[in-house]
Amino acid sequence: MQKLRCAVIGAGIAGLATAYALSRRGAEVAIFEQYDLFHNRGSSHGATRMLRMAYYEHPHYVPLVQRAVKQWRELEAKSMQPLFQQTGVLLAGYEDGALIPGTLKAADEHNLTLEHLSHQQAAEQYDCFLFPKEMKVIKEHDAGVIFADKAFNALLNVAINIGVTIKSQCPVRRWEGSSGGVKIITQDNVELYDRVIISTGAWANDLLGNIGASVTPVIKTLFWIPPGDEQLTIKGGFTPFAIETEDMRFFYGFPAFGEEGVKLGEHTGGYAANHPTDTLPVNILDEDARDLQNFLGRFAPTLAQPFIRNQRCLYEVSPDRHFIIDHHPHDERVCFAAGLSGHGFKFAPVIGEALADLAQGKPLDPEVQFLSLERFRATL
Repeated sequence: MQKLRCAVIGAGIAGLATAYALSRRGAEVAIFEQYDLFHNRGSSHGATRMLRMAYYEHPHYVPLVQRAVKQWRELEAKSMQPLFQQTGVLLAGYEDGALIPGTLKAADEHNLTLEHLSHQQAAEQYDCFLFPKEMKVIKEHDAGVIFADKAFNALLNVAINIGVTIKSQCPVRRWEGSSGGVKIITQDNVELYDRVIISTGAWANDLLGNIGASVTPVIKTLFWIPPGDEQLTIKGGFTPFAIETEDMRFFYGFPAFGEEGVKLGEHTGGYAANHPTDTLPVNILDEDARDLQNFLGRFAPTLAQPFIRNQRCLYEVSPDRHFIIDHHPHDERVCFAAGLSGHGFKFAPVIGEALADLAQGKPLDPEVQFLSLERFRATL
């Protein structure tokens, strides 16, 4: 029986996971990547990602993140290195916000355990922070940190070992459906595949065209302060945190790992660009730094230190900030994942399995169905 020939466009974490899933199922897979494999122009680079179980964005994500953790653990066994550390995550916000009510709803629907801290307990356990008395503080013990660079490398290695072909610095200009398959047109060549999977992040609009829902590239800036002493490490009791302010701005941070300092950023906000290649306006960097310092001064004065470096991160935000996973509406042989909206990395193994299902002609798993394009059909 002839193998299914699949082209995956985009070698970010979702593309790698898809290629690996398809290759494990017997497909012949090639990945096309416009840059080199370890570029920092997208959203798959960097050392860490937060992994929360009680998913405030929507309770439907909870079974998916649980499945993803299981698959990350399986990849750990294959790569023989730690990829996920269960550190616990500190969550704080207000009853009329999004973070706390959403977290409680997800935990309630899926019987997840959360530790509710009184104002006094929060002050004693987390003396780096200042919590207003009306702020609710929760610790989710099952949450933790994905070591993103290590996870990317592990997934890349197992994909290559199982036979996936990597074509880096090979941008795809367009694709065309034909009677014999789907043509991939690069600068130098035209190749024919049975199935094409598009996972190009913030570049999704370029290849998807009019599908009824476009993604918005949002440029973020991450900042670091010095690692300091043991107080700012996991060993010293400093866990990843997510704090939503009264105006519903979502700030987060990670403890220092090794020589890397404490990573800090804002999940909300950012610069909405017309295209991912847009240059970040000079004043935006200053504004981001000022906003973050203002937050730290109010809620985490111990961390209100001069930043030692910054880095650009690129979100691809869907209209409702939820992922979109589906067939292309104009050609069933093409499927895609788009709009991962700054929180897709941790779900990569599950996204890869879902796209592999679609490429093989299977329907979306019922647990993934809420992420289909169907919710935007009225605009087609």
